[in-house]
Amino acid sequence: MRNLVANAIDHGEGRPVNVVLGHDDRTVAVLVRDHGVGLRPGEASLVFNRFWRAEESRARRSGGSGLGLSIAIEDARLHGGWLQAWGEPGKGAAFRLTLPRVVGGLVEASPLPLGPEQRRAPGPGPAGSVPTPPVAWPVVTVPADGAGERT
Repeated sequence: MRNLVANAIDHGEGRPVNVVLGHDDRTVAVLVRDHGVGLRPGEASLVFNRFWRAEESRARRSGGSGLGLSIAIEDARLHGGWLQAWGEPGKGAAFRLTLPRVVGGLVEASPLPLGPEQRRAPGPGPAGSVPTPPVAWPVVTVPADGAGERT
């Protein structure tokens, strides 16, 4: 979670970051959404590769090894879950972590949508856009300075 939120703050260009929590009978999920530079088509799967970087013209403002997301996705898999990404240039990016509620449980769908047309999100595959969460979802907005406020 720290890696997802830190990356969202780092790439969010000073705009707020939303953290959305959801659950159902079998799974729990967290969606971390920024409104920064976003990802180009095809980059949502590349971000999990070791040492992968977006184009050089997007100069990074902070350091990092390029290993955070590759470690995060492996952690998700080791816990029986998924870590998925979505992004669109100029519209930001979102990362959704979905885990089973019990050790050894099966994750077949996420309780949080990754695309606007999805009610319950199916497993890993092509990602769509991330909607504004319904009012019932708890949302934590993290401003650029990292201090959280509930909205």
